Amino acid sequence: MITSETKRLWLRPFCHEDLDLILRLYTDPEILHYTPFDTLSLEAARHHLVQIVRDWELDPQQSFEFAMIRREDGEPIGRCHILIDPETDTGMIGWLLLKEHWGQHYASESGEALVHCCFETLGLHRVNAVCNPDNMASRRVLERLGLRLEAHYRKKCRYQKNGIISWEDELEYARLKEE
Repeated sequence: MITSETKRLWLRPFCHEDLDLILRLYTDPEILHYTPFDTLSLEAARHHLVQIVRDWELDPQQSFEFAMIRREDGEPIGRCHILIDPETDTGMIGWLLLKEHWGQHYASESGEALVHCCFETLGLHRVNAVCNPDNMASRRVLERLGLRLEAHYRKKCRYQKNGIISWEDELEYARLKEE
């Protein structure tokens, strides 16, 4: 079981007791604004949590969902993940933070740990991430992590919000292990 510590965070696998964190993240439309995801009901949040906990039991494991815990007080502040594409030996990283923790560099700190985990622990050769072009905060984090913009896909990502579907542009950033 992979865990990681940074200066201010502990990244640990999700467990069944993390339902409150999942609810706080996935029921807030503002947190999900730049994602293709709609808010979740209580039942959908429970199902999502069961799935991400179960992913830790798979062999080979391809999805690593971490709860982001602030070390100073044990407060859950968000989630981050690595999704492995075994065909390309690539780990896709991403994160969501509770609003009260935005702008405090927790995304950068967890992102550094995810990149390190991809290259050093999992032995992958490439890390990538995608984001909405309007999400300037995530773009800055990805650039701080040393990922470079590789593609701007036009209307590639299907967003569904409140039953309304829209097609949004998506940026892809990446970094190779040797970089």
